[in-house]
Amino acid sequence: MKKVLTTLLILSFVSTSAMAWPFGKKEAKPKSTPIPVAVAKPTPKPTIAGGREIVKEIGTELKAAKAENAKLKTSLDKALEQVKVAETKTFEVQKSADALKEWGIIQQAEAQKFMKKYNDAVKRYHRLKMIAALIAAAVGVLLGLQFMALVPPPYNLGVPIGGAALFAALVWFFL
Repeated sequence: MKKVLTTLLILSFVSTSAMAWPFGKKEAKPKSTPIPVAVAKPTPKPTIAGGREIVKEIGTELKAAKAENAKLKTSLDKALEQVKVAETKTFEVQKSADALKEWGIIQQAEAQKFMKKYNDAVKRYHRLKMIAALIAAAVGVLLGLQFMALVPPPYNLGVPIGGAALFAALVWFFL
């Protein structure tokens, strides 16, 4: 039923559209419209008064061109001065950048020296810390041997080991 209904719906849509019914609209024939044609006016014959007017117009145009040329020369001079100032400033900036680059290279070299010294000092510190922990462990063993008599026999071997571990840990963590 759904197929029949959708088919009827599509068929009714297609039959009502303008393309389905060829007799519904008639094509309009294009109408011709007249195109206006420009007619060239005859040029007047040159006269002395017309020549004088042309000479006056050319003279005023020449004066305006000279004034514009003077303005352009002054603006060109100003632009050249600005270019010279910009070149000197660029040279100064380049000089400053080079000095800053050299300073940065020097700072990097000093930082590398400092880091090398720091790493060496850290290695020495850990080496001395290890020696101090070993000495503290030896003291812990000796002290544990002194107190070994106070502990019952199966546990008395743990006293020197515990003392060594305790003293070494204390020195290691507090240094």
